[in-house]
Amino acid sequence: MSDEQLPVPYQVGYGKPPAEHKFQKGRSGNPNGRPKRKKPKPAEVDTGFGRKAAEEFLRREAYRTVTIREGDQVMELPAIQAVFRAMGVAAMKGNRFVQKTLAEMVTKMEADHHATKFELFSTMFDYKHKWDEEIERCRRLGLPEPQPVPHPDDVILDPNTGDVKILGPSTKEQKQRLDHALARRSEAQELVSDYASRYRRTRDASRKARWLEEWHYEQRMFDIINDIVGPRYKAKLQDRSYARGASREGKALDEIRRNKVMRSDYVE
Repeated sequence: MSDEQLPVPYQVGYGKPPAEHKFQKGRSGNPNGRPKRKKPKPAEVDTGFGRKAAEEFLRREAYRTVTIREGDQVMELPAIQAVFRAMGVAAMKGNRFVQKTLAEMVTKMEADHHATKFELFSTMFDYKHKWDEEIERCRRLGLPEPQPVPHPDDVILDPNTGDVKILGPSTKEQKQRLDHALARRSEAQELVSDYASRYRRTRDASRKARWLEEWHYEQRMFDIINDIVGPRYKAKLQDRSYARGASREGKALDEIRRNKVMRSDYVE
């Protein structure tokens, strides 16, 4: 039916399409039906090894940065720290429930820390004692001496405080880097002695300056590595130069910090 055949005048315009384009009675304007609504997928969370998604969400919320105001000062803190700070303020104002809760939390935290510290001390004490006995047994029998990582001589135990320190490599990767550094230090010692000998023998001023420069460079390599390694691995440099510009024992790292040079540039 055209517009002219309609029983009443029909004006085409907004919301009034031509008659041939209007939906016909009894016939759907969408024969394929309404498309199914897609449900949003839950956000994927990289929970890491041994973590559950809920724990990861809780961790994110706990360490989410929030802004708080204390008097005229505005600061940003992790959410969990802001909670503890609010608890501390409430406790100081006399809230007995918060006082009791906060005291119990701190007491439990300190007890857990003490138990963990005691367990580590006991474990490392047994470890050190076991390997000391094994190394002594091998020495007594003339067998190759084992090199456990960490080495028992690098494990320092303080029975008064319960502190445990490892002044040496504690993993195989660290042991490999240490071996590499010690090999480089041995090379530096050989070159220091060689350049020192050349410097003392030569009469030529230009060559003398060159050998002194090379001598100081290798001496600095030796001192940097020697300053980094633990007490058990330190060595004494032979043929040390005390001329102006030469590095000093125990002070090479200070020079690096002043010049903003990374240790790895020398060790690796």
